[in-house]
Amino acid sequence: MKTSEMVAIIHRGIYREKDAISAYIRLAKRVKDPKAKNVLINLAADEVGHMTKLEKHLMSLLKGQPWLLPQAEEIREVQAVFEGSAYENLDIKDEDLAKADEIKILNIAVEREIVANKFYLDLAEKTNSEDAKKMFLSLAKEEELHMKILKAEIDSIGQSGFWFDIQEFSTEM
Repeated sequence: MKTSEMVAIIHRGIYREKDAISAYIRLAKRVKDPKAKNVLINLAADEVGHMTKLEKHLMSLLKGQPWLLPQAEEIREVQAVFEGSAYENLDIKDEDLAKADEIKILNIAVEREIVANKFYLDLAEKTNSEDAKKMFLSLAKEEELHMKILKAEIDSIGQSGFWFDIQEFSTEM
């Protein structure tokens, strides 16, 4: 992967993390359940950490490099990073939130985490840099953990009898 393409991908990741931070704060404002609100706020803070990791990787990538612009033959590859991504369309519409309860709101967050996990797994697969691969896999694992935390909160609110996929009580006598 060319450096200019890697820079574009990292910028894309930073943009996605900023979007996630904003989305979690927006969702947290909508929920009434204090535990759900706290989970969403903590996830927003985690996304700040992800953004910081990406920014540090970007700085190390650019350290000692002259001003970096893609060469003519790289333009299409860099442009492809920002166009027609399968990771788009994560906009949260106000009308959807207006009629959503806590569980629906948390399910929206779960969907975003699934997409974020796939995004980082795809980047890890595409990169030739071992450092970048480790970073992307680490971020993918964190997004998967976020998804599990959100599902546990959904189970807790819904009183399904499960917490972190562990049955809290037995229905057998």
